[in-house]
Amino acid sequence: MVSNHGGRQLDCTVAPLDALPEAVRAVAGRLAVLMDGGVRRGSHIAKACALGASGVLVGRATLYGVAAAGEAGARHAIGLLAEELTRTMALLGCRTVAALDARCMQRA
Repeated sequence: MVSNHGGRQLDCTVAPLDALPEAVRAVAGRLAVLMDGGVRRGSHIAKACALGASGVLVGRATLYGVAAAGEAGARHAIGLLAEELTRTMALLGCRTVAALDARCMQRA
Protein backbone atom coordinates (compact mmCIF):
# COMPACT_ATOMS: atom_id res chain seq x y z
CA MET A 1 0.00 0.00 0.00
CA VAL A 2 1.41 3.34 -1.04
CA SER A 3 -0.33 6.09 0.93
CA ASN A 4 0.30 9.17 2.98
CA HIS A 5 -3.23 9.09 4.43
CA GLY A 6 -4.22 12.04 2.29
CA GLY A 7 -1.44 14.12 3.78
CA ARG A 8 -3.52 14.81 6.86
CA GLN A 9 -0.83 14.13 9.41
CA LEU A 10 2.26 14.47 7.28
CA ASP A 11 1.51 17.11 4.68
CA CYS A 12 5.21 17.51 3.87
CA THR A 13 5.72 13.89 2.77
CA VAL A 14 6.11 12.62 -0.76
CA ALA A 15 2.84 12.28 -2.67
CA PRO A 16 1.80 8.64 -3.16
CA LEU A 17 1.82 9.08 -6.94
CA ASP A 18 5.45 10.22 -6.77
CA ALA A 19 6.45 7.29 -4.51
CA LEU A 20 4.55 4.69 -6.55
CA PRO A 21 7.14 3.87 -9.25
CA GLU A 22 9.83 3.13 -6.66
CA ALA A 23 7.47 0.88 -4.69
CA VAL A 24 6.49 -1.00 -7.85
CA ARG A 25 10.17 -1.53 -8.73
CA ALA A 26 10.95 -2.68 -5.18
CA VAL A 27 8.36 -5.47 -5.17
CA ALA A 28 9.24 -6.52 -8.72
CA GLY A 29 5.90 -8.21 -9.35
CA ARG A 30 5.97 -10.28 -6.15
CA LEU A 31 3.11 -8.29 -4.59
CA ALA A 32 0.15 -6.25 -5.70
CA VAL A 33 0.76 -2.54 -5.13
CA LEU A 34 -2.25 -0.44 -4.16
CA MET A 35 -2.21 3.34 -4.15
CA ASP A 36 -4.29 5.63 -1.98
CA GLY A 37 -4.24 9.35 -1.40
CA GLY A 38 -4.88 12.36 -3.58
CA VAL A 39 -7.23 10.52 -5.94
CA ARG A 40 -9.90 13.01 -6.96
CA ARG A 41 -10.41 12.33 -10.66
CA GLY A 42 -10.48 9.44 -13.08
CA SER A 43 -7.28 10.76 -14.64
CA HIS A 44 -5.56 10.22 -11.27
CA ILE A 45 -6.61 6.56 -11.43
CA ALA A 46 -5.18 6.31 -14.96
CA LYS A 47 -1.89 7.86 -13.85
CA ALA A 48 -1.55 5.45 -10.93
CA CYS A 49 -2.27 2.45 -13.16
CA ALA A 50 0.18 3.72 -15.78
CA LEU A 51 2.85 3.94 -13.09
CA GLY A 52 2.24 0.33 -12.03
CA ALA A 53 -0.47 0.35 -9.38
CA SER A 54 -2.41 -2.91 -9.22
CA GLY A 55 -5.36 -1.03 -7.75
CA VAL A 56 -6.35 2.45 -6.68
CA LEU A 57 -8.42 3.26 -3.60
CA VAL A 58 -11.00 6.03 -4.01
CA GLY A 59 -12.63 6.22 -0.59
CA ARG A 60 -12.75 10.00 -0.35
CA ALA A 61 -14.94 10.37 -3.43
CA THR A 62 -17.46 7.84 -2.15
CA LEU A 63 -17.52 9.47 1.29
CA TYR A 64 -18.29 12.84 -0.27
CA GLY A 65 -21.04 11.16 -2.29
CA VAL A 66 -22.53 9.56 0.82
CA ALA A 67 -22.45 12.91 2.63
CA ALA A 68 -24.26 14.60 -0.24
CA ALA A 69 -26.86 11.98 -1.12
CA GLY A 70 -26.40 8.72 0.77
CA GLU A 71 -25.88 5.50 -1.15
CA ALA A 72 -27.07 7.12 -4.39
CA GLY A 73 -24.41 9.79 -3.94
CA ALA A 74 -21.69 7.17 -3.52
CA ARG A 75 -22.88 5.39 -6.65
CA HIS A 76 -22.89 8.70 -8.53
CA ALA A 77 -19.33 9.49 -7.39
CA ILE A 78 -18.12 6.07 -8.56
CA GLY A 79 -19.91 6.59 -11.87
CA LEU A 80 -18.20 9.94 -12.37
CA LEU A 81 -14.79 8.44 -11.67
CA ALA A 82 -15.50 5.59 -14.09
CA GLU A 83 -16.56 8.04 -16.82
CA GLU A 84 -13.46 10.16 -16.28
CA LEU A 85 -11.21 7.09 -16.33
CA THR A 86 -12.83 5.85 -19.54
CA ARG A 87 -12.46 9.29 -21.17
CA THR A 88 -8.80 9.55 -20.12
CA MET A 89 -8.08 6.07 -21.49
CA ALA A 90 -9.74 6.98 -24.80
CA LEU A 91 -7.67 10.15 -25.09
CA LEU A 92 -4.53 8.07 -24.46
CA GLY A 93 -5.59 5.44 -27.00
CA CYS A 94 -5.86 2.69 -24.37
CA ARG A 95 -8.74 0.25 -24.70
CA THR A 96 -8.12 -1.45 -21.35
CA VAL A 97 -6.71 -0.51 -17.96
CA ALA A 98 -3.98 -3.09 -18.59
CA ALA A 99 -2.86 -1.03 -21.60
CA LEU A 100 -2.00 1.92 -19.34
CA ASP A 101 1.75 1.96 -18.84
CA ALA A 102 4.68 4.33 -18.33
CA ARG A 103 4.55 5.44 -21.97
CA CYS A 104 1.25 7.17 -21.13
CA MET A 105 3.15 9.36 -18.67
CA GLN A 106 5.85 10.56 -21.07
CA ARG A 107 5.89 14.22 -21.94
CA ALA A 108 6.57 15.44 -25.46
